[in-house]
Amino acid sequence: MDERNDTAATEDMTTAATPAAGRTARATHLLNLALLFLVALALLAPGIASLPLTDRDEALYVQATHQMLETGDWIDIRFQDEPRYKKPVGIYWMQAAAAELSGYGKDAPLWVYRLPSLIGAVLTVLFTYGIGATLGSRRAGLYAGLLAASTMLIGFEARIAKTDAMLTATVLAAEFALARAYVDAARARSLPRNALFWTAMGLGILIKGPITPLVAGLTLLVLSVKERSTVLWRSLSPVKGIAWMLLLVLPWLVAIGWISGGAFFSQAVGHDMLGKVASGQESHGAPPGMHLLVALGTFWPLSVLAPLAVIWAWRARREPAVLFLIAWALPGWLVFEAVATKLPNYVLPFMPALAVLIGLALDSGALGTARRGWRVSVAFVAVGALLVGFGLNIAFLIYQGYASWQGLVGAVVIAGLGLGASRFLMTGWIRWGLTATVATAGGLMLLGYVILLPAARQIWLSDDLADAVAATRHCEAPVVSVVGYNEPSTVFRLGTNTLRTNAPAAAAESFRSNDCAVAIVAADAKDAFVAALAEETPPEPATTVAGRNLNGMKLRSMLVFVKP
Repeated sequence: MDERNDTAATEDMTTAATPAAGRTARATHLLNLALLFLVALALLAPGIASLPLTDRDEALYVQATHQMLETGDWIDIRFQDEPRYKKPVGIYWMQAAAAELSGYGKDAPLWVYRLPSLIGAVLTVLFTYGIGATLGSRRAGLYAGLLAASTMLIGFEARIAKTDAMLTATVLAAEFALARAYVDAARARSLPRNALFWTAMGLGILIKGPITPLVAGLTLLVLSVKERSTVLWRSLSPVKGIAWMLLLVLPWLVAIGWISGGAFFSQAVGHDMLGKVASGQESHGAPPGMHLLVALGTFWPLSVLAPLAVIWAWRARREPAVLFLIAWALPGWLVFEAVATKLPNYVLPFMPALAVLIGLALDSGALGTARRGWRVSVAFVAVGALLVGFGLNIAFLIYQGYASWQGLVGAVVIAGLGLGASRFLMTGWIRWGLTATVATAGGLMLLGYVILLPAARQIWLSDDLADAVAATRHCEAPVVSVVGYNEPSTVFRLGTNTLRTNAPAAAAESFRSNDCAVAIVAADAKDAFVAALAEETPPEPATTVAGRNLNGMKLRSMLVFVKP
């Protein structure tokens, strides 16, 4: 059966008809937001405490924030003694604030540093609903919010302590305010709406530089060109808004510029941002079109319906709601496709635009069983569930050397949910199909982040090294050096003063010159380390730790030497 519902215009007329109808509409909005809040937490929070620290970006962010808490310096961003000037300070402040508000302070566990990412992901879901309800109907917004919450990429970013989930939330806040201005026929100035827009722009700059202004600015530019008018821009109170945005941003920019002697700007703008535009940094170069190809997997299960929705959007491109979504997603996506460096998270701010587009198409009846290609598209809900569920189990077997019965049971259950979701969607039961799709995505997140990844001990070498040091050390705070393994997670796990160096330096500066020391040495550097000690009786390692790091998956054997 085809489940269609009221259009946005019908809802608006009903809402305007009587005060009681208005109260009913507001109550429905609150219920939908509460439902999405609970669904988002249920999908995105599990695993935030059990997933080990990942390299390299998350470890760099977490350790730099940890050092802010240790030193009390919340201006100058550093990883050990190295300036950390690739990104602005916003996410570090948010992580540090989470640590302080939690009561843990500098002793905060890893999950506390991840709270801003979780909050950003949940806000993304709620703003997605708001945009869908603004451009279409409450049901369209609900569909969009559910799809956004269940997307694999937002599920990953919600559990990782770095910038992208909160950055996306600032983009969504700006786009929501812009959508509210866009649908206002009078184009009146609204203080709460405009304050949200310009605050989101300022916070976005503090989190990741120009990305939020770029995305929202391109949306505004395309809409203004289409309308051949600057009325939409003027309705945002740009003079007051820009002044407020600068008030949020400039104090730290001036401070860091002074403290760093201008090095922050040369590194953040000259090296990091412009370098990524011109060349593929950190082995992440890729040709145009790669974002689109990768998004078919990272945006699953939303990506199952996205192609059909995009085709419908092209035909309906003159409709104001569809035009807004095109102005949001298309120009920015093309910019990121043109940038030489490509990572899946770069296009995350456009995922909610596709979610809203699908929500509008489902709600209007433009997508459904009568649509050509529908059955083939929705079949990929089941295909994705099977591939990812059993693929995770196969990877676990390869790297751990044994199968996880919990993982296998989970994969079977998820496969059943995926098959049920595809079946419901094929037969036109949209609400049941989306419910089963969300459950399928949630099951995959539980399988990966709660069951299999935390249990895959062979891929968390830094954690194993920290456990080995704790078990073998003979004093409370030994001097620790690491040779042949340079991942930043070792610094957070072993302490800010951990020396990452070569074998001669580890022998001379750490092991030989301190009464209580631990040297962690890669097996292929053992001879150089022992030779540098120049002792008549070479020491033997207290223990050996073998394993891999999730970044690169290279198998390493690390020897732990303990003194005394």
